[in-house]
Amino acid sequence: MIPTFASRIFSRHYLLFAFAAFCIALLSVRSKITHSIFFFFLIWNLFLAYTPLGLTSMLYTNLKLTNRWYLFLPAICCWLLLLPNAPYIITDFMHLKKETGVPVWFDVLLIASFSITGLLFGLASMKDMFRLFVYKYGNYTAWGIMAAVCLLCGFGMYVGRFLRYNSWDILQKPYSMTIDILCSLTNAETCKPAWGITIGFGTLMFLLFNLYHTPKPKKIL
Repeated sequence: MIPTFASRIFSRHYLLFAFAAFCIALLSVRSKITHSIFFFFLIWNLFLAYTPLGLTSMLYTNLKLTNRWYLFLPAICCWLLLLPNAPYIITDFMHLKKETGVPVWFDVLLIASFSITGLLFGLASMKDMFRLFVYKYGNYTAWGIMAAVCLLCGFGMYVGRFLRYNSWDILQKPYSMTIDILCSLTNAETCKPAWGITIGFGTLMFLLFNLYHTPKPKKIL
């Protein structure tokens, strides 16, 4: 069962895994040159970026789960918690430094490659989930849901980068996480970056999803 499921995912998204392999190759070269594992945290971040795609691939290839609301709704909640991990790698540009033992352009290429791959994992996952929403609720409702999802994704990036919470902290630290989130949205000092990142990155994700989702023309006019 597991090998069959894994082969299905690979056959549908083999180019994405090629991107991931390229990222790992770049990181290996950097580690060899600098004798440092500083950027190895990007591997973990990339794995987290893949998790929403793994979940939606399971739902997309098994409609029995989708047709049972008591399984589908918890899966959606889990997916919403995991999805911000995909674009989160963009914020790792904050770790970019001039003196690292390799040219700055190499580290830019490294982080950009991980960021783009994470984004593509997220967009592929959103495309799968959008099709499931269309299947269950119709096209217009699906687009409305995806717009809300993108804003929540942007806010999730803020929560992860600035409040330093992970997806699983909603189970480990629900009270403190809720208080910090409410304070960040209402406090005069934090509300501007919180809302700015939410709207900014949320809009970016929605525009990218529109671009990614738009079907390619079959004929050249």
